[in-house]
This record gives sequence, C-alpha cells and structure tokens, in this order.
Amino acid sequence: MRFMTKTLELHLILDRVASYAKSDTVRNDIFSLEPMTDPSLIEKNLDEVMDMTALILRSGVLPLIENYDIHELLRYASLDRVFSIQELLNVRLFLSMERDIIKYYVETEKNRIPLNTLKHYFADIHSHARLLEYIQSKMDEDGQILDDATPELLRIRKEMSKLEKSLQDRLHKLMLDYASYLNENVIVIRNDRFCIPVKETFKNKIKGVIHDMSQTKQTIYIEPEATRQITAEIESLHVLEEQEIQKIIAMMSEAVHESQASLKDNLDLFLTLDFISAKARYASTISGIKPSINMEGRIALVKAKHPLLDPKIAVPIQLELDSEIRTLLITGPNTGGKTVALKTVGLLTLMTQCGLLIPASEASNIAIFNQIFADIGDEQSISQSLSTFSSHLTKIIDMISNVDSNTLILLDELGSGTDPNEGVSLAIAILNHFKKFDIRMMVTTHYSELKSYAYEEPHMTTASVAFDKKTLKPLYYLQMGTTGSSHAFLIARRLGLSESVVKDAETIYQGRQTDLAKTMEKLNDEMLYLERQKEKLAFEIKELRREKTEYQTLKDKLIKEQDAVIETLKSKEEAKWNQLKDEARRLIADLQNRKELSNPEIASLKFQLNQGVETDHEYRKSDELNVGDQVFIIPYQQYGTIKSMKQDDIRVVFGKFDLSFKSTDLRKDAMKETPQKTVRPEKIQTGSTPEKKANFEVDLRGFRYEEVKEAMDQAIDSALLSGLSVIRVIHGFGTGVVRKAVYDYLRNSPYIKSSRFGQEGEGLNGVTIITLK
Repeated sequence: MRFMTKTLELHLILDRVASYAKSDTVRNDIFSLEPMTDPSLIEKNLDEVMDMTALILRSGVLPLIENYDIHELLRYASLDRVFSIQELLNVRLFLSMERDIIKYYVETEKNRIPLNTLKHYFADIHSHARLLEYIQSKMDEDGQILDDATPELLRIRKEMSKLEKSLQDRLHKLMLDYASYLNENVIVIRNDRFCIPVKETFKNKIKGVIHDMSQTKQTIYIEPEATRQITAEIESLHVLEEQEIQKIIAMMSEAVHESQASLKDNLDLFLTLDFISAKARYASTISGIKPSINMEGRIALVKAKHPLLDPKIAVPIQLELDSEIRTLLITGPNTGGKTVALKTVGLLTLMTQCGLLIPASEASNIAIFNQIFADIGDEQSISQSLSTFSSHLTKIIDMISNVDSNTLILLDELGSGTDPNEGVSLAIAILNHFKKFDIRMMVTTHYSELKSYAYEEPHMTTASVAFDKKTLKPLYYLQMGTTGSSHAFLIARRLGLSESVVKDAETIYQGRQTDLAKTMEKLNDEMLYLERQKEKLAFEIKELRREKTEYQTLKDKLIKEQDAVIETLKSKEEAKWNQLKDEARRLIADLQNRKELSNPEIASLKFQLNQGVETDHEYRKSDELNVGDQVFIIPYQQYGTIKSMKQDDIRVVFGKFDLSFKSTDLRKDAMKETPQKTVRPEKIQTGSTPEKKANFEVDLRGFRYEEVKEAMDQAIDSALLSGLSVIRVIHGFGTGVVRKAVYDYLRNSPYIKSSRFGQEGEGLNGVTIITLK
C-alpha cells in the first residue's frame, strides 16, 4: 500500500491537529498517522470523533492539562523507586486531572448528554481519590511537605520554631548589649550562621567564632558564643527534619507503587481521549462532518472545500465518480481551480482514511482505497538532472508498475512539458493502460485532443472550472459534463495584446480546429446553457417548496387559532347561559318567598329579568366607520354621530353628550324614531341629564303637592326598569311646595342613594339630581 501524503499535503493537516493535543506522546502519534484501509476501523474512528465533537459542543473541552503524560514515572513505579518531590508533584497534578475528568463525566451523565462510542472510555476510568487525598495531606501544591504530615515532623518543626525565636531574641539582646562595638545594627548570615557586624578594633571584646570580614577589613562578622549552642540544636533538628521528610516521600512513593497498574490504565485512556479530542477540536475549526464510506469506489463530494484554504472565501466543489464513470477529465484556464479540485479529492480521501472529519456536506460519500497516487505540480529535480517532463514521467512509470484495482490516481497536466503532439499521444496511451484496471482517476489538461478522447470513452466524463468571460476571472467551482476552454484569446486581449495579433491568432485557430472540435464547442455551450437553466429551475423549486412550507405552517397556525377562538367562545357562552339560569332560579326562589311586591320592586325585578350577562366584544368584528357616520352606541342604547377618530378612540355626539368610545362599542346604523318615555304624558318629558350615566328627567312644574308622590313612583319604576341610575327632577322655584313634596318623598324612599340641587347649567335650585341605589 502506498499513499502520496506529502504531495497532497496531509502533513500540514496533521500539524494543525497535533496543535490541539496536550501530550507529546499524542502529538507524535498524530504526526505518524497513516491512512487505514479497514472500513470498520475507519468507521469506528470517525464515529468517535463525531461523538467527541458533539460532546465538546455541549459540555466543553476535556479538562486535560499540558504534559500530563507520566509514563516514565509509572515505569519507575514498577521498579519500586522512590520519587523526588517534583515527580510526586507531577503525580499529584495527574491525579487532580483524573478527578476533574471523572467530575466532567458525572456532569455529562447527570445532564443526559449521550456519549455513544466514548462511554466505555469514561466508564473504565479508575478513581484514585484516596491516593490524591493522601498526597494532599502530606504535601502542598508547591511541593512543600506539610507540618502535620506526621506527628514526628510536627514535633520537630515546633521545636525548631521555638529555638529560632529564642535565637532571634538572644541576637537582638546581644546587639543592644554590644551596640557601641557594632558597625551596623543588623544581623547577617555568614556560612549559614547568624552573625553580628563588629568593628575591627573591638573584635576581642565579643566571644565567638569569626566567619567573615568586610573587604575593607573594618568589619568582622562574629557568631556570638552565646548563640552557638542554640544554632547547633537547630542544625540537629534540621537533620531530623530532613530524615522525616525522606520517610514521608518514601511513604507517598509506596502509595503510588501500589496503584501503578490502575494509574497506567488511566493514562492509556487519557491518551486515547486526548487523541480523539485533538481530532474533534480541529474538526470544529473546519466545520468537519463524517461522510459515508464505501468499498465500491464511489466518490461523491457535495459542497467540499480544501481544508487548508480560508473557509470564508473557499468555493465548494461537487463531483462524482463510480463504477460506470471511473475517470474525470477537468479542463479550463490556469489558476481556475483544476489543481485545487485534484488536491481536494485526494486530501479529503486521506483525511477520511485517517479517521478525520472533512469540510463537506453530510451527503458526501468517500471511497476507501488501498493506494493513492498523485502527480501534482512542477517538481523539477536539478540534483538528479531531471526536467519537468522527466519528473512527471518518472512518477507515472512508478504508478504503472504498482497500480491495482483499488487505487485513486490524480494526474495534473498529463502530457505537458514536451512536444504537444507527442505529449497528447503519451497521455492517451497512459489513460488506455490505466483503464484496464478498476481504478478511479482524475486528470487535468489543456489539450483539445484529450477532450475529444474523453467524449469517445464510455467510462470517462468531463468537467470544467467555471470562468466569467466578462471579468475574465475564474469562479473556481466545477461544471460537470462540460469541457472548458483555456480562454487564451480573451485573457490576451484583456491584458493588452495588440488586437491585430489576437484576431490573427483566432483566424489561425479556426483554420486548425477540426469539425469534431467545433461540434464539441457548440455542444459545450448548449450544455452550459442547460446547466444554468437547471440551476435556475432548482432555485425556483426550492423557493416554491419554502413558500409552500410557510403557507402550510401559516394555515395550520390559523386553524389552530380558529379552533382556540371557537372553544373560548363556546366556553364563555356556556358560562353566560349558566349564569342566566342561576339568576332566573334565584329570582323565582325570591318571588316564591314574597307575598306582596311594591311597584318599584316589580320594576326592579323586571329590569333584572331583562338584563343579559355582560356583552363580550372581544371577537365581534367592528364595522368600518368614518367621521360623520350615524352609529348606534351599544352600551348606552342610543344613536349618535361620529365627530372625530384617532385610531380606536372615537368621539361620538349624542343628545347633549360628547363622549369617547371604542369601535367595538359602536354599530353603523341610521337613527330610528323612538317613542318618548314619559311618566305622565301631559307633564313629564324625556330628556338627558348633564351627567354621563343619566338620560331621563321628570318635569313636575304645575303639579300639586299630592300629585308628586305618584309621579315620582312612576318615574323611579321606569328608571329601575331601564337600568338608569340618575334622574333629573325639575320642580322650579315658585312657592317651594313642589320642591318640599319631592324632598319629603326622597327622605322616605328606600331606592334613593343621594340627591343634590342642580349646579350651574343644570338648573340650580330649581332642579334636584337624584342618584338611585
């Protein structure tokens, strides 16, 4: 098996993947990745990377730390070697990372995030919580052994602390005692001993050991005899402390030795998860997906991009090869994207076989090959005295010698670099040789003869890189089933070549162009036109489907809302009906309990029976109203004229009133003649009170005292029956007899809530305004 990974730049992809690894071991494993050929193994690797990508998206990256690989320490553990402090610190960090990964797994399970193919990796992790707790009880995160690591160490350090304090106190006392002998009032350390700086002339005044002197020899550094005993005791304790620390280190090392096997298992699991995580994190940067894979040689790339190009500007390509169409011939101008298409197919195939996700649509399908050969670019060899043509031919000879029936071959500019006629002949002969094998092949060329050859071969198809003839710029995507021109004349004219030279070249070209070539060019133009029409039709179909989906969604929403409105109305009407039935039953029960009713009580009962429940205008469709329209005011049961309108605030004039209403309170209707409501035809007339709720008045002018009571009874009965709450009683000024009769009636009536004289504009003291209960 041979895979030309360098030519297709797989190593650049692996460099990017390795940058996300946390361990040198994993980085080296990534650098040494080789394409796999076992489809089940490839499928397993791709599934793991897909699951890891989804996991990182929902739970974040794994809590792996840099350089967590302790395989060397675990190897030492198998030899029962005592670790150093730094090595124990590395073990402690590893155990802390292990704890965080287990916590990460527990949170994932708690949130019911599916792990799928990764679950067994997490489930197999051993917990070393006790070992971590044991090490933390002996040593802090900086590698310092804790005072209470053992009772003996605690005793030693307490004793040392006491002695050091005693030493400092003694030194300070000596400095006070010998202040006149000192050059400086400081304590210095010389040869790990505490000394005081004594003037040279007084060195014999202080008993002790000389450890040093200044460069000028004016200062002698003396360790006083009075402190030497304490210093010796401290040094002795330091020795004991170090011996105790070594015991503690040995104890921690022994604890690690006992867990060596399970720690190694965890390390292997973490390296595997790190390996998968690096692939997944790289996949996220290129929007990688898992393609379908097959062993039948079917290549179907949909919206595929070269992963080394900027994804924001890279143009996706689409192509397909299978058992019927085994070879694709790509034509078109230079820098149009032919070579990128070859590299994209080869590199995405290699990535898939390495278990890496690819930047393409999930509808893509990748064939698994035993070998991938590629001859791309100019690799002229000066050291081997090989020309461009020789370099290409050397590679092709190697391909011919090693080709088998499950090979992908990518050839850039086949037959170029030599005489065109000879190059074309060699190219056709090479293609004839390769077609004996069941291989998949992609070839780029500028030769018209190869285009003709491709039309004649049933197992071949053509594609061209799109080119804008107006701007003379390549569009970089592939047009399947077409052959593209090199557009040399258009480019030459655009770059400023003399028009006469260009026209002469076109004439020469037309004379040399065969009838077959002319027919092919015409067919190619027609195919391009049909392709554009096909794309236009596909876009229109897509838009129609989108609109159909939107309309169906809107229809479903409206039907749902309609059903909800009907159900709401039904519930409300049933509630109203039940309310009316309950009210009727209450009135019937009330009547059965009474022997006699007064006229006002009868009027009140009639009013209650005539009442419905409160009208709900929420779902009533409003009439189309305009200024000047005659309307019926539903709450007041009156007719009026629209004076002004501001959105849903409509001012209506009726009688003496000018009030605001909502559109649901109004019904467009012409005013009808209504009979006047009177208590006494010859005396009482219908009118309107100045207050908003009143629209009824009683005129008692000319009445006698004894006639007032009957007139007032009738007026109150009518008001209660009509649901009115205010009556305007006109009694005039006169002698005051009628007014006295009205107020005598009001004092004795149980239906009066309040009364007052009229205000300015209402008739002053000649009118009484009555509010009913």
